[in-house]
Amino acid sequence: MWVRKCNPLRPLHALGLLLAASLMLGPPPARAAGLELLGGASKTSGWRWTRAAFVAVTGGTRPFTLGGHRLDWAPEAELGWIGPRPVTPQNTHENLTHPVWMAMGGARLSGFWRQAFFGFDVALAKNRSGTLSSPYEFVSTLGWQGGHYLVALRHISNASLHEPNLGETMLLLGVRF
Repeated sequence: MWVRKCNPLRPLHALGLLLAASLMLGPPPARAAGLELLGGASKTSGWRWTRAAFVAVTGGTRPFTLGGHRLDWAPEAELGWIGPRPVTPQNTHENLTHPVWMAMGGARLSGFWRQAFFGFDVALAKNRSGTLSSPYEFVSTLGWQGGHYLVALRHISNASLHEPNLGETMLLLGVRF
């Protein structure tokens, strides 16, 4: 049986690399509201799990009105890593056995219910896989933030613009600085 052992520290290495890359890009813009470190588990079809890590920079919120409701939006930029799945005879043909790196940018909408937020980003992916099979992906995030902590449910997919389109769905926990 072909099994590749996963290093339990690999997500920490990825998170460290992401943090170092974000620091090398320079300080956040003057209107930046925060730096976030997120990590968690990601799933694709067939209950195949792996780890994921992201570093996000969010800008200051800006108010706007939609249908008579006052909401806030903020720009965001992220660097991300989605880990490989262990090699098995069943998945060697699915191209799931290497990590995927991505850079994304978009906006975060808040103010519709307590500290909940919704984010939408466009991502550029490196090292495509069977789950993220195109160089461009769409990222939608539903989350909650309280103080310095946040939890988010995220889905990444190319909206069937390229096949295969298994996508990644993940639960992320994070800290905000």
